[in-house]
Amino acid sequence: MQPTPKSLRTLRAASGVVIFLLLTGLFPLLAPLGIMAQWVLLAHIVVGFLVIVPLTWIFLRHRSHAAAHGAKGWFTSGNLSWLGWLAVVVSGAWLTAVGLWGRFTPYGWHIAHVAIGLLLGLAAILHLVRGLLRTHFPQARYRELAAAVIVLGLALGVGGGILWYARRAPPPRQVSFAPSNASTFHHRAIPASLLTGSAACGTCHQTIYKEWLPSTHHYSATDLFYQAVKDNYIRARGWKAVRYCAGCHEPVTLLSGRRFHRITRGHIGAAGQSCAFCHLIRDTATRGNANYVVIRPTPYLFEQSHQPLLLAISDMLIRLHPQQHNADYNVKPAQSALFCGTCHKQYISKRENGWGFVQLQDQYDSWKNGPWHTDPRKNLICEDCHMPAVRADDPARNAAGFIHDHRILASNNYMAALLHLPGARRQAKLVDRWMAGKTIIPAIAGKWPRGPIVPVMLQPQGAFLPGHTARLQALVINAKVGHEFPTGPLDVIESWLELVVTDAHGRRVFATGYVNAPNGPIQGKTVEFRSHLLDRNAHPVYTHSLWNVVGATGKLVIPPGASYSHIFKFPLPRGVAGPLHCRLRLLYRKFNSNSQLQLFGPHPPPVPVMQISAATRIVDLSPAAARASVRPRRAGSQARR
Repeated sequence: MQPTPKSLRTLRAASGVVIFLLLTGLFPLLAPLGIMAQWVLLAHIVVGFLVIVPLTWIFLRHRSHAAAHGAKGWFTSGNLSWLGWLAVVVSGAWLTAVGLWGRFTPYGWHIAHVAIGLLLGLAAILHLVRGLLRTHFPQARYRELAAAVIVLGLALGVGGGILWYARRAPPPRQVSFAPSNASTFHHRAIPASLLTGSAACGTCHQTIYKEWLPSTHHYSATDLFYQAVKDNYIRARGWKAVRYCAGCHEPVTLLSGRRFHRITRGHIGAAGQSCAFCHLIRDTATRGNANYVVIRPTPYLFEQSHQPLLLAISDMLIRLHPQQHNADYNVKPAQSALFCGTCHKQYISKRENGWGFVQLQDQYDSWKNGPWHTDPRKNLICEDCHMPAVRADDPARNAAGFIHDHRILASNNYMAALLHLPGARRQAKLVDRWMAGKTIIPAIAGKWPRGPIVPVMLQPQGAFLPGHTARLQALVINAKVGHEFPTGPLDVIESWLELVVTDAHGRRVFATGYVNAPNGPIQGKTVEFRSHLLDRNAHPVYTHSLWNVVGATGKLVIPPGASYSHIFKFPLPRGVAGPLHCRLRLLYRKFNSNSQLQLFGPHPPPVPVMQISAATRIVDLSPAAARASVRPRRAGSQARR
């Protein structure tokens, strides 16, 4: 081979570019997480694509010259470098294409690209050193080689400096989150743009996003009930007092230090418990009232841009270099009942009511002290039931191909439809199945029994004698609920027993606990599982005006694993035709009629009544009593009532 000064300069410059690509490829793997690693990776991709054609042509020409001057064999350093270059080009182009237009980080290709790049770099450096030692122009051995690295390095440094200057921002101001127990590190506000954007998360995590859309965690701030209570709170105590509610219902407005007002279309508060908010929670405690700490994420390059091209580049960087993304949004350290207990435990302090401490809903302690935590044979946490593992084609899936279901099914089967959220109809059906105990979770099937979550039983007590009082015992068992049943704001929700008894001809003998009209009150004296909040004058509070609440009365709930028994008594008329058909139902709705009227006026939104479980019983009349009931009566005699 007879090299010339011009061909050597070109070849050395090309070798310098290869060294630059090798260094910028290694830097994101070895450097600390942050914006610099992302910028270096972007420079690696851009420069790599710009030099594919010229470097390939230079290496082809060099290889043909080498072959023409006697270079033989495939396992030479030059041939290994050439083959490695081709493999790096193909794998790098594939990775970039997937990063721009795909959803998954192809880890196999990523590892292959890195491994081949390292082998190529080693072979290329050996080949380059060998060539430098054999060159006929020792005075120019390193000048052309270093020039490419220096020029590209300067461009990289200048670009990084410009980006750093453009991203400078004054330190966020310190804000007060009280009376909520929520906080951020250093007690500083987090820009709302870093807490919203759940739709952007859905570009990759499509399955999770679709599950979250109709969930209560999505509409926690736009829920019509929350909006009504919030409006009353602002009128009564001013907008700052709403922080008490916002730690759980409207965290984006709270943590960004914004003023609270009515949520309109496009308002940041409408994000509810957004993807970013939940996944940025780190420190959790069980004091309640949103007792968590949220970290501030580090946005990727162009992640806050509104330009589609720049957003596509940002998404590509996240997919190809997800380390910072995982560090910010990996919520696994907080995956425990503590994570749920930060919000699912509520109280009123003297600061809110001017009176004293009042404990409200407390799903966490109810679970912690119940058999689903204390019994090692059961020992389930919130996520086992409400966020079970489901198979999904999602980037967040584990090695077995499962993610946690983000519908987080509970008891609200209608608000998503009122808000016209995507997937609301399916969500309502799934909630109905959940409340009826028809949902099967394979992972906990050995611990979580089949059947209704709260089954009911019906047992006659003594003989049924016409003209006498009949007795039916209703037994309600909290068989599958991990906490008290019912739970939530017990002053608003309503669960009760409906009993209907008919004779052999279908005529109603006795009925109680029925509802005559949509949103109507419960008719008759029956068992109601709920609680009544009281103000300073011992009057019931139906509007959830917690700032006026100083106590509660009449609380009736069933602890987990426990049961409740009640005997219904009713008169049997003479001449009733047996046998009697008795039907007992456990019913549930999210709002009682008084709360609906006082919060929403005379025309409240329709609230469906759900049947949780039912039991039927056919009761024969006592034979002796049946004979007596058909004996001819004396003239002028009257039936006893």
